[in-house]
Amino acid sequence: MGMLLMMFRKMHLIQKKDNIEFQLTDLNQKLMDYQSLSAALANDSTSLTDIASIPPSLFGSGINTLMMAHGAATQYANQAMSYMMNGGSIFTQFGDNAQYMQQIAYMKAYEQGREQYKKRIMAQLDEQEKQMEIKKTKLEALLAQIEEEEKATTQRVQAGIQSQVSHYGLQA
Repeated sequence: MGMLLMMFRKMHLIQKKDNIEFQLTDLNQKLMDYQSLSAALANDSTSLTDIASIPPSLFGSGINTLMMAHGAATQYANQAMSYMMNGGSIFTQFGDNAQYMQQIAYMKAYEQGREQYKKRIMAQLDEQEKQMEIKKTKLEALLAQIEEEEKATTQRVQAGIQSQVSHYGLQA
């Protein structure tokens, strides 16, 4: 009866080990995906290559993030421009070049708005990556414990088999 329980325990440990290995593989893939998304979002101007490099598992949220970054930067630039135009324009001193100076100011404000949004998103992605790393460390520790218990169980089963063989005189 003890041998049967040990074999059942060993099969249970193998199943747990396989489950944890699957979770670790999945977690490693997610970490790589988040790192790829971070790299794509880190660029100051997003190109088609950056969009194509977003991993498929995060493509929808990556595109959504890029659109939200554009919207936030546009809103920031519009607010900055309305502030600059309030109470008499500072651009009137440039005469005929006022329109060009307004475009330059708008683009600078847009870049600042995008940079602020990017910092917030990157902080969120970094936090998610840290949480995944913590989970990965816990799973790796649990896996090591299960592997150690599996070795001990295997040794007990082998000792039980040797005991049964010698007890019934089945040695070769």
